[in-house]
Amino acid sequence: MKHVLVLGAGRVAGPCVHYLLREPEIRVTVADLDGANVDHVLRGHPRGTGLVRNVASDLPSLLAETKPDVLINLLPAAMMAPVAAACVEAGIHYVNPSYIKDDMRALDKKAREKDLLLLCELGLDPGIDHMSAAKTIHEIHRSGGRVRSFHSWCGALPAREADDNPFGYKLSWAPSGLIGASKREARVLQDGQVVVWPDGETFRKASLIDIEGCGWFEQYANADSLPYIELYDMAEVRTVYRGTLRFPGWSETICAMQDLHLFDLDERDFRGLSFAGLTRQLIGAGADEDLERALQAFLGIKPFSAVFMKLRWLGLLDERPLPLERGCLRDIVSFLYAEKLVFAPGERDLVVMEHRYVVDCPDGSAVERRSTLVDYGIPDGETSIARTTGIPPAIGALLILRGAVSARGVQAPVLPEVYEPALALLEKEGVRFREREYRLG
Repeated sequence: MKHVLVLGAGRVAGPCVHYLLREPEIRVTVADLDGANVDHVLRGHPRGTGLVRNVASDLPSLLAETKPDVLINLLPAAMMAPVAAACVEAGIHYVNPSYIKDDMRALDKKAREKDLLLLCELGLDPGIDHMSAAKTIHEIHRSGGRVRSFHSWCGALPAREADDNPFGYKLSWAPSGLIGASKREARVLQDGQVVVWPDGETFRKASLIDIEGCGWFEQYANADSLPYIELYDMAEVRTVYRGTLRFPGWSETICAMQDLHLFDLDERDFRGLSFAGLTRQLIGAGADEDLERALQAFLGIKPFSAVFMKLRWLGLLDERPLPLERGCLRDIVSFLYAEKLVFAPGERDLVVMEHRYVVDCPDGSAVERRSTLVDYGIPDGETSIARTTGIPPAIGALLILRGAVSARGVQAPVLPEVYEPALALLEKEGVRFREREYRLG
C-alpha cells in the first residue's frame, strides 16, 4: 500500500484526492486547518485519513508521523518552497500545481543528490498547458519543422448559460488571485523583440479572439511569456505570447478600476465611510456633487457607458457602510467580488485553452496548428477548474508511485515520460484537446 499526503483541503483538493482513492493500492492523508473541509474532501472513504493541522508550524512532525511516499502540496504559493524543502530533508517525493520560483529552483541540486523528484507546475495553467505544448513542439521538431510563433490562451469562466451578471465573470478561484492579476506585468516576444507592459498595462492592449466552436473572447497578455522559449525548447521562435481569456468588456472595466486605484495595497482608514463615500474620496468629489456624474467625468465616460453601469452594479455607489475599518482598497474589491461574482447552485463553469503554432515545414511551406481544450464543470458537482487543476497533480503522484518517471530534481511536466502518460490519463477523464491544422499561403 502506497501513501500520499495531500496538504490543503480547498477547492481543488476534492478531485485530486478522489482520483487517487480510485486506485486500490493507494491510501491518502489530507491535512488542513479546517476540519470541515477535510471531511468534505474525504467523504468518509476507508482509505482516507484526515488531520486538522497547522502545516506551517507543524510540518516536520507531520512528515515524521505520516511517512508518505509522495506529498502533494495544494497550499498557497508562499508555502511551496518551504514544504518542498522539508520534503527534501525527509526524503519524500513532491508534487505541486504552482509556478517554479527561484526558492524552488534552489532545491534542485540537493533533491538530485537525494534521488528525489520535485514535480512542479502540474495543474491546469501551469500544467496541462505545458504538457500539450511540449508534446506538440517536440512533434514539430521531430518532423524537421521550426516553430515561428507560439500563442497560448487560457480562461476559467462561467459557462455561457451561467453568464448572467454585468461583469461576465464568476469566481471559481480566490478573489485575491483575480485581483492580483489586475496589476501584473506582462512580457511577450513579438517578431524577435521583447515587449513589456508594466503594472497592468496589458489590459489596455486587449483584443478579440474567436475560439472555433466556443465563440468570441477578449484576450490580453498574462505575466512573463519569455521563459517558455527555453522551457519548451524552441530557440528558433520569433513570437511567444501567453494570454488570458475573458468575455468581452472585461479589460475596459479593469482599466477603469485601475484609474480609481482600486487595486492599491496601501493601508487606509475606512471608519465612517460608505462605498459611495469611498468613491467620493477616490475621485475627489465634493459632498454636494452628483456622484454618478462626478464618476463619469473622472473616468471620461458617458452615462450610458457599460463600464459605468458595471461599477454601479458592483456596489461602488452604494450608501451602505464599508465592511472593515482598516485595510487596503484590494480588500474592498475582494469583498465585492466575493459578494457579487458567485456561482448559483446548478451552474457550470467553463475552462477554455488554446495553443496556436505557426510552423515552417521542411518543404518550405507553412502551417498553423491549433490545439483546443474546452471543458465544463458538473452542475452541483466538481467545477472544471477544480478538476483540471486537481487531477494533474494526482496523476503526477501516481506516476511517481509506479516508478514511471526517472527524472530527478526540480522539474516541470515537459518531459515525455511525464506528459505522454499524463495526457493519456487526462483523456480518460474527458479532458482532451481537439487538434487542427491549416495550410498558410
